[in-house]
Amino acid sequence: MTRSPQYQQDHQDGLAQDWAHLPIPREGTLLDQLAQAGDKIAVLLEPSEDPEPVATGIVGADPFRKLGDLRRIDGAPVQARDLLVTSSYYGAAKGDWRQRAFTARELPLSVWGPETGDLHINAEICFANVPEAVWRFELGGYPVLKKWLGCRQANRQGDRSLTLAEARHFRSMVQRLAALLALQPELNALYEAVSSFAFTAEELGLRT
Repeated sequence: MTRSPQYQQDHQDGLAQDWAHLPIPREGTLLDQLAQAGDKIAVLLEPSEDPEPVATGIVGADPFRKLGDLRRIDGAPVQARDLLVTSSYYGAAKGDWRQRAFTARELPLSVWGPETGDLHINAEICFANVPEAVWRFELGGYPVLKKWLGCRQANRQGDRSLTLAEARHFRSMVQRLAALLALQPELNALYEAVSSFAFTAEELGLRT
């Protein structure tokens, strides 16, 4: 429930003090729905889990597979030697996310924002179709994608390129964040339903 944007807005003071106040639903079916949503979030946030079964159930198989496609801008196959992160992402750098409109084939969801972009790691290589909301997604106050790339800039890594495995992992991050965003309307609806039919603190014996 804490991943619901509406919950975060309503409880921002408590969350800032690391003190989450969670409503407890009176109905077991609501509690089950919360647990199922929590299981989805747990998979999407766990790097060792395969996100595809959960993410495709949320966003659909075709949109999922169009996200974060690794490509050369000249259309040639991407080789491991191409994956040098020379674009600036570390610290105050803005990164190299190049805004553009979605194409008809990219099948965007409204929660991803009105624009997408191509996220360049150098002049020739990009992760295509990284929606604006995914690019700006933050966890713990940090922009997730920018932070990951910034720590792997070539000038901070002894001019080491990304491996193909790291590139696949980064694409998976794009897909996971897109699925988390797509889950937010469901989380907001669950939060509203639970809040309107929750036990009071007195009923739970938390106040006298």
